[in-house]
Amino acid sequence: MFPVTYSTLCENELKKYISVMYEVTPLKVNFFLRGMNDTYVVHTADSKYVFRVYRNDWRTTKEEIAFELDLVIHLKSEGIPVSYPITRKDGEFINRLNAPEGNRFGVLFSFAEGEEKPIDNEKISSLFGQSVAELHMKSEKFTTTEKRFELNLTYLIDNPLKIIKNSMLHRIEDYTFIEEISSKLKASVQELEGNGLDWGICHGDLHGNTNISFKEDFSYTHYDFDLCGYGWRSYDIAEFRLARQIHTKGDNKLLNNLWDAFIQGYTSVRPLSQHDLDAIPVFVGIRQLWLMGLCLHDLHIVGSIDTGDGYINKKLEYFRGFSI
Repeated sequence: MFPVTYSTLCENELKKYISVMYEVTPLKVNFFLRGMNDTYVVHTADSKYVFRVYRNDWRTTKEEIAFELDLVIHLKSEGIPVSYPITRKDGEFINRLNAPEGNRFGVLFSFAEGEEKPIDNEKISSLFGQSVAELHMKSEKFTTTEKRFELNLTYLIDNPLKIIKNSMLHRIEDYTFIEEISSKLKASVQELEGNGLDWGICHGDLHGNTNISFKEDFSYTHYDFDLCGYGWRSYDIAEFRLARQIHTKGDNKLLNNLWDAFIQGYTSVRPLSQHDLDAIPVFVGIRQLWLMGLCLHDLHIVGSIDTGDGYINKKLEYFRGFSI
């Protein structure tokens, strides 16, 4: 067998597997989305589920997945609407699947009813802010014995820099500029930490475009906590700010209105210190750096056609206009 980096598991075989391992009778299984993990939609006679298959190069230990599931189960017990793991017949949650590239883990989740809605008006932006504050507030009592990475400066800056450098060896002067910006971002966080920054459980991907599903009445369900961990709450919130910058396409008035509504919604549920608010612009830059590292890491999955010199030029343009 020729070596495989990343496989796509067969839908029909997953259908058979799920019917054996769970008290669920699938009528069909559809491959839905390739991303940080692979998502399959499982259809039964009267309901739907999601089967997630974690990447072999992304989630390598059962413990880090168990951490995520412990968090989701805790949030559900606290009344937070989340997509939660479904137990197998033997009471376990995590499946170990023998794929061509090695072990991959899979988990069956409840289906998040509703659909993605654009965060393009103040009402839904405020509602999303409230939902994020509730996540942070209700995770305060979370405990687990499972081990998982922290969203610290090593994870957010040092590790992405190694990936970025490897992709910019032919542009070492430009990489040196990225490295200098990274050093400034790191120093800014360390300085802000001296005044105290809120640290706790973070979702890790709160952009508001996916990872939350809204029904017509605007009730919602959070899903996909694959990037969760302990980190700075300002970083968790910064992703929403960055996503709005991208989606408003230079409309600063709309950006500010959406951001103000989000903060108003958040602080109506949970307070944010001025120190945490001051840190958000720094974490916006750090999130952009982390995303750059992520995209350059995934070339073997998505291909390099969209992440060559043109992609690097756009990131350089962003960081050259970035001020701390």
